Amino acid sequence: MTWWQFGVLGAGGGLSVELLAVFRGCAQWQAARRTTTGRRRAKPPPLRQYLDLAAHACLAVLRAAIGATTALLFGASGQISGAYAAVALGVCAPAVLATLGAVPQVASLVAGTPAQAESPLETAGPGSGQ
Repeated sequence: MTWWQFGVLGAGGGLSVELLAVFRGCAQWQAARRTTTGRRRAKPPPLRQYLDLAAHACLAVLRAAIGATTALLFGASGQISGAYAAVALGVCAPAVLATLGAVPQVASLVAGTPAQAESPLETAGPGSGQ
């Protein structure tokens, strides 16, 4: 696969998350439009009570960008190789990036400070036989 294919598939994965959120809101709206017997309510609630279209549009753009960037970087560096992996990485990109940010070495690179490497003697502690 080429680099741009990773980006497109990652963006699709990111968009799929937001499409599922819109789907969930529409399903809740559909259920709220019906009575317990299945009939349509006389005054059904408006769709805008269940969907915030401005927020969904903003999140769709952000999720697509984060998914595309993450899949592109992982694909270009050889960390992933297939279409399924690129889409899956696009779906979970915010969680992957948050997890990577929690790694001390990555956090120090982002902050621009050198990571302190611990020597085996520092981590052994008293009474460990060293």
